[in-house]
Amino acid sequence: MSRSPTRGAEFWAPIVAEARAGLVPRVAVAAKHGVSDAALKYHLYKTTGSTVVASKALAMLPVRVTGAAGKQVELEFGAGLRLRFEEGCDPAYVAAVVSRLR
Repeated sequence: MSRSPTRGAEFWAPIVAEARAGLVPRVAVAAKHGVSDAALKYHLYKTTGSTVVASKALAMLPVRVTGAAGKQVELEFGAGLRLRFEEGCDPAYVAAVVSRLR
């Protein structure tokens, strides 16, 4: 049984990002890119909590600016969930919190 050549981080980064976005099931993402679901699951696990893998395509979120009171950034999620972060808060912290809520 022969194995396919090793694929590096550049190959996996956009696939992992697409799977993390959750727009389609993980198995569909794997099939689209010609990789096994098990391999994709491994790379998702391997990169959990890691900032090493970077994607060229960034997910854009809608932003609504409302007034200047409080100098806070407010993120609103479904079901009435709102998070507020003070101006100057570490962007890596905000990103980590948002990624855990996905």
